[in-house]
Amino acid sequence: MRTPLPGRYVTSGFSYNRLHPILKVRRPHLGVDYGAPRGTPIVATADGKVIRASRKGGYGKTVILRHGQNYRTLYAHLSRYAKGVRKGKWVKKGQVIGYVGSTGLSTGPHLHYEIHLDGKARNPLSLKLPRAAPIGKEDKANYLKHARLWSSRLNKARTAT
Repeated sequence: MRTPLPGRYVTSGFSYNRLHPILKVRRPHLGVDYGAPRGTPIVATADGKVIRASRKGGYGKTVILRHGQNYRTLYAHLSRYAKGVRKGKWVKKGQVIGYVGSTGLSTGPHLHYEIHLDGKARNPLSLKLPRAAPIGKEDKANYLKHARLWSSRLNKARTAT
């Protein structure tokens, strides 16, 4: 999933030298802003773990997701968080994680969206994302067989202690 707000338009792009509309100073805008009405659902762009679901300075209400070891996504200016979205929880690609708002330093309702790769902000519109190949039927059957075996062993070890 390329965007957390499918069908919405970009109101401000990624830039290292943008004139901030409120502060009136030039500073980096390390994400993309999507215009949308207040309350529009925002979805996770990939499976991940919630590492933050709280206020974050000028970002206002923010959700940050970690996707594996290298990727993080940030969703800012939310009006509210989706039910059950909090630090430590896992979310699925396409799951609603919050709703468009205008919290923090914001001129109106929109979503500020960032992608970080190895700790560095990257342009979400041009970043080449890895593709995952679907697992074959034989590999999946083998994986499930081993997963059941190890799950059973772990459950037995847990009850034995």
